[in-house]
Amino acid sequence: MLLLEVVIGIGLLLGAVLARKKRYRTHAWCQSSIVLLNAVLIAVAMIPSFHERVQPKIPEKLDRSFYALATAHATLGSLAEAAGLYVALAAGTSFLPERLRLTNYKVWMRSVLTLWWLALLLGLATYIRWYVPLFR
Repeated sequence: MLLLEVVIGIGLLLGAVLARKKRYRTHAWCQSSIVLLNAVLIAVAMIPSFHERVQPKIPEKLDRSFYALATAHATLGSLAEAAGLYVALAAGTSFLPERLRLTNYKVWMRSVLTLWWLALLLGLATYIRWYVPLFR
């Protein structure tokens, strides 16, 4: 799962390169596909894991890194995914009313990409904390 998320992160960066090269249609297809794939991974793997392993211990165990990292990752990741879905709808479709569509694409897209990478780094930290034995 972690490796797939890293590949997704690289895909998002490649999609940003496509936008810089003014290949907007390919950029939109790439980014939208990645955001939707990530939504599936969140729904199938991350939400069940969080509800089973972390949520029952909130808030009493948030002082432990095991739970704090996972909670921070889930919070930031949820925000990044929701923002990514919004950008995909607001920039690439006429689904939303005119007043909810984007006018400054670059700021939104760069902000979402930054959020997504921060969530990925928190996910990496969570993985290390959960699965890599600590030497004492």
